[in-house]
Amino acid sequence: FTYSAHPVSAAVAVKTLEIYQRRDTFGHVRKVAPVFQGRLKALEAHPLVGEANGVGLIGAVEMVADKASKRNFEAAKGVGARCAQFCQDEGIIVRALINDRIALCPPLVITEAEINEMFDRLERGLNRTLDWARREGIF
Repeated sequence: FTYSAHPVSAAVAVKTLEIYQRRDTFGHVRKVAPVFQGRLKALEAHPLVGEANGVGLIGAVEMVADKASKRNFEAAKGVGARCAQFCQDEGIIVRALINDRIALCPPLVITEAEINEMFDRLERGLNRTLDWARREGIF
């Protein structure tokens, strides 16, 4: 075991928890999470988005070929991966997941202004994905 139950790793973990407590990191998350979740839920109005949900500062967006039936795109089309690339081009990192979902996991110290900037960039990434899907004839 190189790190499991190793005294150095355990000391780092304890110090991390002390820093979180001293800086009230979780109080900060409770304060900004409603802004994050509000912006996340608003994405359900986007033509590509079938569902957007999360908790705290973790969220996921599922892109669908048909909003009414919530029919997914064919997996081979790689819509989620393409969206992740467009988002990266816009300056944010998202994780592409199965069923054309993308996940958002910003740092716990993110500010309200940074949350709004992140979602503005995400919306641009989704719009670019929508334009691409239309050009490819899959939407």
